[in-house]
Amino acid sequence: MNEIDVFFKLASNLTERKSTAALSNYEVLCNNISFSYGLYEKATVYLSDIVSNLRCVLVNSDSLKDEFKEGESLHPFSVVMPSLLSNDLEAIKKLSSYTLPDDRSGITIENIGVLHRGFSDYNNLVTATRQFIDSLITDAYQLLLLNPKEFNYHVLLSLNSFEKYATKSIRHGLFNDDIEDALAEFRTLQFRDWKNSHITKCQHLSFANKVDFVFSELNKSNQDDDNFKNEIKNLFKFSSEFTHIGYISTFFSSQSGSEVIFGGDESPYLPSTENFSELKYQILESSLNFIHQIYLPALNLSVSKIVLPAYEKEIQYDLNNLIKLLSSGIKTRNNNYFFFVRSSLIKSNEVIELPCLCGYINKWKPPHKDSDLFCKGCGSSYNIISIDGDPGYIITSNGPAKVIGSDVPDFKDLPPEKQNEILKEIANFSSLKNGN
Repeated sequence: MNEIDVFFKLASNLTERKSTAALSNYEVLCNNISFSYGLYEKATVYLSDIVSNLRCVLVNSDSLKDEFKEGESLHPFSVVMPSLLSNDLEAIKKLSSYTLPDDRSGITIENIGVLHRGFSDYNNLVTATRQFIDSLITDAYQLLLLNPKEFNYHVLLSLNSFEKYATKSIRHGLFNDDIEDALAEFRTLQFRDWKNSHITKCQHLSFANKVDFVFSELNKSNQDDDNFKNEIKNLFKFSSEFTHIGYISTFFSSQSGSEVIFGGDESPYLPSTENFSELKYQILESSLNFIHQIYLPALNLSVSKIVLPAYEKEIQYDLNNLIKLLSSGIKTRNNNYFFFVRSSLIKSNEVIELPCLCGYINKWKPPHKDSDLFCKGCGSSYNIISIDGDPGYIITSNGPAKVIGSDVPDFKDLPPEKQNEILKEIANFSSLKNGN
C-alpha cells in the first residue's frame, strides 16, 4: 500500500462506524463491577486510615532514621510524604466516583435511553483512570528514590506550568515567598538543563521509564510481572488517547445511531451500556491489581527507608494486611470451581443450587445444560463431578464437603461432636493409607 491507499482506508473507518456489539454477559459484568467496586472502596477507607497513622509516626522525630530527622538533608521527605499520599487518595477517590455499579432500577423500554453511554461518560471514566495511574506511578517513583533533585524537578515543573494561568486568588493561597524563590531559581535554567542541573534531575522522563524503574526496585521480573507491566503501560496509552481527545477515542464514543435493545433479568439494556461496563470492569480490575501489586509494596519499602524498625511494624502490618485483603478478594473472581453432585439429581426436574465463593447462589435449572455452568455473580466457571448413590460427604483438600443432593446436612451444620467423629475417621484412614 502507498500513502493514498492508507489515507482512504483511514478516512473510511472514521466515516462509517461498525454496529455496536455486546460481546460479554452484562449480568455477570454488573455483579463483577459491584464486587470489585466494593473491594476498591474498602481499600480506599483502609488506605486513608494507614495514611493518617503514618502521618502521626512521621511527626515524631524519635521514629525517624537519622538522615530524615529535623535539620537533616532528607527531612523534607518525612514532611511531604503524607501530602503525596493524600494527593494519591484524591485520585483514587475520583476514579471510584466513575466506576459505580449501574443503577438499573426503574429502567423500562420507554426510558432506556438513560442507559446510553457516550463521549462524556467515556471521557470522564478514562481521564480519571489516567490521573489515577499517572499520579500513583509518579509518587511511587518519588517514594522509592527519595532523591531531593528528582523531587525538585517534578514539583518545579508542575509549579512552572500551574503558575502561568493561575488567578490572583489561587496565587495568593499557594505561592508564598519560599515557592517564589524556588521558582525564580528554576527559571534561571535553560530548558535543556531542567532534567540535569544544580537543583534538578530526572533520570526517567517518560511514564514507561518510571514504570520500568518501579518494577525493578520491587524485584518484579517474572513473566507475569512483565505482562502486568505492559498492561499498566497500555492502560496509560489508552487513557491518554481519551484525555487528549484523540481521533479514534472521540469517533468511537461520540458516533451513535439507533441501538438494539437487549433483555435482561433485571431490566433491558443497550449495547453501549454493556460496552461501557466491560471497560469499567477491566479498569477496576487493573487498578485493584496495581494498588496491591505495585503501589502498596512501594509504599511499604519507602516506609522502611524512612522509619526506624520499632515504629514501622504497625504501618507495615496494615499495609501487608491490605495487600492480602485485595489479593484474596481478586482471586475469588472468575475462577474454576468443582461441585460434587449426586448423579440421580442431574437430568431430573430439580433445580440444583450451586453456591459460589463470591456469595451468589446459582440455580442450575433443568435440563441442566453444561452451557449454564458459570456463576452469574462473578463469571467463575463450574465443573460438575457426578457421584453415584447417596454418598453423603466427599473428602477434598479443604476438608469434608457435602455431595449436592445427598440426604445429609451440610458438614458445617453438623453438631461439633459429629464433625470431630468424621474428621477422626479421615485421619485414621489417612494414617492407614500412609502405612502408619
